[in-house]
Amino acid sequence: MSNIVMKEKTKPQGGEGKGAQSTPIQHSFLTDVSDVQEMEKGLLSLLNDFHSGKLQAFGNECSIEQMEHVRGMQEKLARLNLELYGELEELPEDKRKTASDSNLDRLLSDLEELNSSIQKLHLTEAQDVPNTSTS
Repeated sequence: MSNIVMKEKTKPQGGEGKGAQSTPIQHSFLTDVSDVQEMEKGLLSLLNDFHSGKLQAFGNECSIEQMEHVRGMQEKLARLNLELYGELEELPEDKRKTASDSNLDRLLSDLEELNSSIQKLHLTEAQDVPNTSTS
């Protein structure tokens, strides 16, 4: 460990010593009080819009419960993938191909269910967006 400390102490004497003498770069984006106040006002407005329900990622009909359900399905699928992979490694070599095919079918089935749930969220969003095209 003492070698590391000595190397760190000797480094600045090389080419880096010259860089330490230059003026450090300063960021000016948060030094102006009016900028900070404007940013704070914008963030508070965004927070109020969120709490009032004005911000909707998937339309008015999509609830937090629906999005949490989709997230739960994603997490369940990820855990299942890891679990099945772990089980696969424990099997003898001659049974891995059959088990792998079976696992893939199971994962694809769950993935199709997840895809369907996500599509329902997007369909809800599409129904809430007014048609602005003039074709």
